[in-house]
Amino acid sequence: MAVSKSNAEEALDLSNELLADLELERIPLSSCIMKAARLARLTGDSEHLSIFEYELSGYPKTPGGVTAEVWALCKAAGRISLQKEEGEEGKEVEKANIRSIAAIEENAETLKLRLSFFQPQPVNISSANPNQYVSAPFRDLKTEGQMAVSYRDERAILAARRSFVYKFALSRHFELRVSSAADNVFEKYRRKIDAYLGALIPDELRRLDSIKDNLDSDNPEDWANAAHSCRRLLQAVADALYPPVDAKVKTSSGKEIKAGKDNYINRLVLFCEDKMKSGVSSEILSSDLRFIGERLDAVFSAVQKGSHAEIEISEAQRFVIHTYLVIGDILELNAEEPRMEAVEHIKS
Repeated sequence: MAVSKSNAEEALDLSNELLADLELERIPLSSCIMKAARLARLTGDSEHLSIFEYELSGYPKTPGGVTAEVWALCKAAGRISLQKEEGEEGKEVEKANIRSIAAIEENAETLKLRLSFFQPQPVNISSANPNQYVSAPFRDLKTEGQMAVSYRDERAILAARRSFVYKFALSRHFELRVSSAADNVFEKYRRKIDAYLGALIPDELRRLDSIKDNLDSDNPEDWANAAHSCRRLLQAVADALYPPVDAKVKTSSGKEIKAGKDNYINRLVLFCEDKMKSGVSSEILSSDLRFIGERLDAVFSAVQKGSHAEIEISEAQRFVIHTYLVIGDILELNAEEPRMEAVEHIKS
């Protein structure tokens, strides 16, 4: 079965294809802009998506001119230029070129065709009268010159439009190459951890789907729920690896700590100390566990009290990444045992 591409992978392929189209001039510019609009949609760039839609259809205007929103898009697209105002010599004002790419391309082709008619044509002189004088064809040099200037201006506009699309595609291409490499690394790591979790806590795997759904949401409450799901995931891992006990447990440093149902971070720390030979490594992992545990508990406490959790999407994403990294470190502690056998041993 073929594996479907992610949006990031599709966007990277599309950016590479679009750059080749522009560099080799394989397709008309209007077709390139259609691809650029799709690239903007795949990468969630709403501003450039609106710009490319208007590049294709033309920027809308009202009887009083363009709106402030459309003007801002024209400026972002490089369609604002200084032009002399009619009737006032020397005065220049900012004006927006709101014509569609298709209209500019069509006008440029028309001007090119009309200019070809002005080119000198070969004259075949055939006359029975050797004294007859045949004049050269008449050329309207003024009209021809104006048309040549108009054609040059249209070509300059198209070149500027092509440059704008190219810069956008090139920028997205480099961004996607970097993010794609990071995504691939994390995706491989995530699949490995999911396999461990599937053997250790199969009943909790539904939380992995809920975390993804919450991160894809635009609702800040869902972002807090993603953090809460990370907390529950760590609790489930702690219950499987180091079940809760009523009495306090002494750590490697001699300090007694609680290891009850709610003390899931303490229980994970105790498990790490039991399994890790290096005290330094154990201390680092314990520090990571406590950091993420305290922050997740704070978010959970805020939600329980009905107050705003004060969590941004970027923080929710970091919670998920840190949770996976910490769980991965914990589940790979039994280095001398086959990984899946170690999980079975833990469960028994």
